[in-house]
Amino acid sequence: MKISFNWLRELVKIVLSPTELADRLTMAGVEVEGVEEIRPTFTQVVVGRIQAIDPPPRGERVSLCRVDVGKTVVPILCGAPKIAVGLRVAVALPGAELPGGRQIQETLIGGARSVGMLCSEKELGLGEDGAGLLILDERATPGVDLTQALQLHDLILEVAVTANRGDCLSHWGMAREVAAVTGAALRLKAVRPREGTTSIQDLTAVTVKAADLCPRYAARVIQGVSIGSSPFWLRRRLVLSGLRPINNVVDATNYVLLEMGQPLHAFDHARLEGGRIVVRRAVKGERIVTLDGVERPLEPGMLVIADAVRPVAIAGVMGGLATEVTGTTKNLLLESALFQPVSVRRTAKALTLSSESSYRFERGVDPEGVDRALDRVAALIVGLAGGQVARGLIDVQAARRRRTSLRLRVERVRQVLGGAVALPEVGRVLKRIQCRVKPQGSKVLAVAPPSHRLDLTREIDLVEEVARLRGFDQIPTSRPASEVRPAGVSSFWEIERQMRRLLTAWGFQETVNFSFTREELLDKLRLPADDPRRHLLRIRNPLGGEAVLRSILLPSLLENLVLNESRGSRDAKLFEIARVFRPQPGAAAPVEVRTVAVVAAGDRLPAWWGTKGEKVDFYDLKGVVETLDKIVGVSLTLRASADIPYLHPGQQAEIALEKDVVGSVGVLHPEVMRNFDLKTAAVAMEIDLDRLDRHRKPQARYCPLPRYPAVFRDMAVVVPERMRAAEVESAIRRAGGALVEAVRPFDIYRGEPVPEGKKSLGFSIQYRATDRTLTDEEVAAIHGKILEAVERDLGGILR
Repeated sequence: MKISFNWLRELVKIVLSPTELADRLTMAGVEVEGVEEIRPTFTQVVVGRIQAIDPPPRGERVSLCRVDVGKTVVPILCGAPKIAVGLRVAVALPGAELPGGRQIQETLIGGARSVGMLCSEKELGLGEDGAGLLILDERATPGVDLTQALQLHDLILEVAVTANRGDCLSHWGMAREVAAVTGAALRLKAVRPREGTTSIQDLTAVTVKAADLCPRYAARVIQGVSIGSSPFWLRRRLVLSGLRPINNVVDATNYVLLEMGQPLHAFDHARLEGGRIVVRRAVKGERIVTLDGVERPLEPGMLVIADAVRPVAIAGVMGGLATEVTGTTKNLLLESALFQPVSVRRTAKALTLSSESSYRFERGVDPEGVDRALDRVAALIVGLAGGQVARGLIDVQAARRRRTSLRLRVERVRQVLGGAVALPEVGRVLKRIQCRVKPQGSKVLAVAPPSHRLDLTREIDLVEEVARLRGFDQIPTSRPASEVRPAGVSSFWEIERQMRRLLTAWGFQETVNFSFTREELLDKLRLPADDPRRHLLRIRNPLGGEAVLRSILLPSLLENLVLNESRGSRDAKLFEIARVFRPQPGAAAPVEVRTVAVVAAGDRLPAWWGTKGEKVDFYDLKGVVETLDKIVGVSLTLRASADIPYLHPGQQAEIALEKDVVGSVGVLHPEVMRNFDLKTAAVAMEIDLDRLDRHRKPQARYCPLPRYPAVFRDMAVVVPERMRAAEVESAIRRAGGALVEAVRPFDIYRGEPVPEGKKSLGFSIQYRATDRTLTDEEVAAIHGKILEAVERDLGGILR
């Protein structure tokens, strides 16, 4: 919000410098992000009054003006149209410098002496109007410096207004804040227009059919206006506040919006079908062309301002082009209303249309300021554009719940602020923000907040006001009265913490992606149409193409890989822990499943002279799965699979927990890589953390260093080609029992003398007892049982 310091000084007495005021406001919770000084870029330009206009010199098309510049009357030749005796104008005297470095000197034109130049806005760098002279107020004193006369030297305070302080989105609001912080006197004055004899009831009518979305709607009618440009002072203030001048009527509504914070709108009354207003919800199929020239479809439920036939404005957001004020407009219907904030925000978001009005309505406007702003803008328009205000105003109000007084305990103030504050002082502080305060005994105050402070709804809100207006530096510093103990980690979050520790130890980096995504990414992932992950939860008002919540994490990580590749980083190890959303038939809410997804691409290790440039592969992620037993406390197994559509058919596996499939791991399918435009081969894994958590061992197991030596035996068995090494390993462990400490496959062989259709698997078996040293006889007996089990159960043959 841009606040003019000059404008602010008209509304409240300020004795502080702009910098000091900015610091005081910031320390009181209204952050001033910056102070910008505004100065004109010209020198020696003063106010002049045209005393006489002589005939032009022979052969020239300019007029010779006699101009009073204070201490003297000087002749100035001027070719501008519509000059007249008595006009106050801007005069650049000899020696003046105008924007762009232009120097003004005394000259002779057609034998006539010209001492200076009469200037336009454009020549002075104050606007775009270069067709005519800059006409000043008739009360301007000749000879006064133009910068002083027009208050061209100003300072703009850039205020960051929080969402709950919509009352600060105006100069009135900031004036109240300055008065509260500094104790200065306010100069806010209500204005009422002079009314004519024609009753407004004879000219228009207002019907509110959606009182829940429009609790109050007020209107006035002005007849006989003349549309033109606004005076310089008004246009100047609009420009400094970031708004573009349009015409005197529209500028007046924008000016009052900046002044009082109440959005207003002016309709061309003659263009309203039936000459009346109907506030209602939009009907399916209705459309409107807004003031920005864009045709917008309206959804049922959106609040619109309509005439007898069609919508003419989107309530609280933007007016319609069909009833805009143009150069031919003669009669106006002025709107000042109170719209429900959620309704305005929902409509603005759905239409991707934001405006100064919607910005304020979304944050809440003063319900008691509707008619006050309407009177102010009506009086201002009459002063700028002429016309007659119809007698009376229409003010349709729904029954609103009356705000009750808040109960403020002085003891509560002491508890929160850490020090005692006397009840009279609390009352004085709250009166500075225009609260009505009434003591209820010696320890409690009944506080009625002003209508513009919609954020004061609870006792703690009043305590906050006391704290910030007294000064946060007044809060005493003290040691904590109680011992602070660490809360520890909930068992619910422990699985995520353990998984993060494991993956970061393996060199992976965590990513954080949005929970919503694009549906076409599932096509790139080759998910079939009947895959349950195709059942997506859709967002009603998506910001863009990302219109569904994620049912699988891998597409987000693959896009992260693509982004890294585009930046020249082909080596990446990434993971994400997040929830996926899966709608259930007949259920009101989707099932949220905690999931970890992992991707890796490029070199296994950073390049250096001792590396061989090995690429990450299936076995990198297999190692992560096998480590889970020690870190997380679950024992997972891998089962060969060919049904996972986004993984390579011959290089993929299911991750199983007992008989339950909890995830998948493998090399990305070549088609998926092409779909995502990945240049580097990648491996991927995804695991259901909720299922892991249900089987996780609650305590980490501690194993002391062994006291007795291990005994190693190797064996090679010939088994069918389709048999997995894991099946043989399981048979070895079952037969060997507790004395088999480790089983490691070390060799696979195909060829002579192994028969065709078979393969030879070599295993190293480690035996150890925790209470003694095993003898060769004990090991031989166990090793023999293992061989018998392999031959009996698997059909293996010792090689």
